[in-house]
Amino acid sequence: HAGSAKAAIDAMAKHLSVEWGADGVRVNCLAPGPIDDTEGFSRLCPKPLKDEMLQSIPLKRWGTLQDMQNAALFLCSQASSNVTGAVMVSDGGAWLTNGAAQLVSKL
Repeated sequence: HAGSAKAAIDAMAKHLSVEWGADGVRVNCLAPGPIDDTEGFSRLCPKPLKDEMLQSIPLKRWGTLQDMQNAALFLCSQASSNVTGAVMVSDGGAWLTNGAAQLVSKL
């Protein structure tokens, strides 16, 4: 169900960016990967799997709350004034590998 919800949010951002763009409204999404030291991550990734999953992430580190704050700040700033309908993935490249699928299969 989570995958369907995420796809709907992505589609909504694209649709609204077209619909509201003429009014100067930009619509973008932030798609975080695993964020270390959060309640959700600790529940979804038990410690025994944590080191193994980390090896499948190209940047070899977990995301942080600061990473998410920086990405959101970029999307809200003038630095992204020509960006709309985008989904900014901030996950260290995890979605580019099979790491997420491997984790889910072990849970």
